[in-house]
Order: sequence, then structure tokens, then C-alpha cells
Amino acid sequence: MDSRHSTVAANTLLSLAYRSREDELNKDFPRVLVLLAGHFIGMEEGYTAIRQLNRSGLRLKLAADEQLLKNHTARQLAAKTGIDDITTSAALHSLAPEAADLLFIPVLSLPLLSRLSMLDAGDPYVELIIRFICAGKPAGALTLGAEPGHYRWGEQGLLHAPPGLKAAMKHKLEAIEGFGITLLEPDQVDHWITSAQSRLHKQVLTAEDIQDAVKLGRTSIHAAAPAVITPLAADLARQYGIEIIL
Repeated sequence: MDSRHSTVAANTLLSLAYRSREDELNKDFPRVLVLLAGHFIGMEEGYTAIRQLNRSGLRLKLAADEQLLKNHTARQLAAKTGIDDITTSAALHSLAPEAADLLFIPVLSLPLLSRLSMLDAGDPYVELIIRFICAGKPAGALTLGAEPGHYRWGEQGLLHAPPGLKAAMKHKLEAIEGFGITLLEPDQVDHWITSAQSRLHKQVLTAEDIQDAVKLGRTSIHAAAPAVITPLAADLARQYGIEIIL
């Protein structure tokens, strides 16, 4: 990757252009943290998805697991993904959820799926994913690497996964979906990004907003559509007779 296509350089130039308008920069060019793990299937689809995101007006940072960095240099990964802003998984402990707007897992490897389904926070990826999800950040994952019934497994001669193995992996996928991770096919990535960006910019009306309105003696609250109204906020609004106007 040469300097003309450097994500580090492009992001630096954007920061300079927006200077102190960080909120506006994040809205116009959302930050995506990409957690890349090595796997025996799904790597090319994962690389393609990353390159696709890199062409979508997003600011991407790539975290690569230790095993992947043993087999590939940072330069090789930059050539495959289009991203030269690369960090190691071990360096993620100090990364706060505020450092990114979306979380993307382009290759859901079996080890990562297993540790994530068990909430093994000793794994740096799992710990970070939990922190980001609990902070309300959208997270999505391409799942073909963890779906032995996917046609890509058949193309590689992996047609004979026993029913017990398929059932166990399906159960783990259902578990992480229950945690709030959106499970994706490669052709769904663009739609997920659009939906996740919309979610990021929605106004969230909380119980605290209703309580503040009560203290001020207000009988209505105007919220920008589309807005998210928490269940407790809706209950309090009914209790105090406060109209929520969209």
C-alpha cells in the first residue's frame, strides 16, 4: 500500500480538516473497529468485506490476532484489506468504547465463536466486544466461517460435518446473536452499515429526560424522528401525562 491509499494518512487529513469539530467528523465519517481473526475458511470473504467498508466513507482501524500476525506481516495485511492502521489484539485492553462507533468481525472463527459464546473475557477480543456491546455500540459479524452448512464449506470439500457439530455451532451462533451481535452474510454488510449508522444518530429519550420535564412543569417533549424511547421513559411519560411529540 502506498501513501496515496494510506488509511492513516487519510484519517489524519480528515482530523485536520474538521479540527475541533469531532462530533461532526464522527457523524460524517463513522469510525469502525475491525476485529480480524485467522481461520481455515471465510478469509477471502472477510478481506473483501473490509475493502468494501473502506470504500464507503468510513474510518477503519484493524485489529489482528496474534496468530494472524505470525503468518502475515502488517504490510501483507494492509495489501489484503486496504487498511494500514493496524494494531494487535493484545493492545486492545486500553481501547475505550468511545474510540469507535461500530464494531465489525469479518471472520467469525471457531475459536472466537466458542470463547464469545462462553463470555470468556480473558480473551482480548471477547473482552472488547462485551465492553462495546454494553456501551450500546452496533456490532456485526460475517458468519460463514462458523456455518458448516454454508455452500462455501461445500466448495472446499467440507461437506460431512456431523449433525451434532452443526447443532453445537448453531447454538453458539444463536447465543452471540442474543448478546446483540448482528449475524451477516457477505451481501448484507452494506445494509447493516446503513442501519447501524441510522441507529447511531437516533435520539434516545430516557427516564431522566421525563423526570427533567416533570421538574420543569412541561406537559410535552419534542423528539426528533426517528427516536428511541426507552420503556421506562414511556411508562413515566404516561404516569405524569407528558406527551412525546415526534
